[in-house]
Amino acid sequence: MSLKITSAEFFKGAVKPEQYPNFNFPEFAFFGRSNVGKSSLINMIVGRKGLVKTGAKPGKTREVNFFLINRPNSTPLKQFDGIVSQKNKNLFCLTDLPGYGYAKLSGRRIQDIDRMLFDYCTLRQNLSAIFFLLDMRREPSEVEKNTKLFFDEQKIPVIFIGTKADKLAKNSQINKAKSLSIFFDCPKERIIITSTLKKIGKDKILSRLSEYINQ
Repeated sequence: MSLKITSAEFFKGAVKPEQYPNFNFPEFAFFGRSNVGKSSLINMIVGRKGLVKTGAKPGKTREVNFFLINRPNSTPLKQFDGIVSQKNKNLFCLTDLPGYGYAKLSGRRIQDIDRMLFDYCTLRQNLSAIFFLLDMRREPSEVEKNTKLFFDEQKIPVIFIGTKADKLAKNSQINKAKSLSIFFDCPKERIIITSTLKKIGKDKILSRLSEYINQ
């Protein structure tokens, strides 16, 4: 049975660990290069076009943004920062992490974002999995491979999301998924092909979320 999303709302943004919300339910992070389509993908998953703001300028996300999914209507939003109820087993959080690889950011800003990502991945105990977004039109680099190795070291499950699949023919999509599987040394089942323009891949992502939530 596919996971049903009944509500989605922005909770808060954070740049330091002490600003993170005190959640004790599953959390899933979305990570990828600037302009890879993270915001559009999250909006497609939750069925809310404007939940995550999309911008023409890459590198718009400069903090870790937390989004509450399936919050019980009877529980005030402010109660989720400390006292947390588990009455709704489908309650979970999505986080939109800052993008990387945007050359126009200053060196200091890039260092700040690197530290932000490191802190989040090493300190967030309720992080269930990371959805690693990759533009299917470009080849992954050693940066992506080393990042995946870092996630492995932290024992964080990784699901690869191929974005902007509508820009490629069907055969090219399949071949690209195979090449990504080889490059990252991971099963093909861990690569989900998506297109926010054509609404492709939503059900597979929801199914994967459901698997982790119900573990």
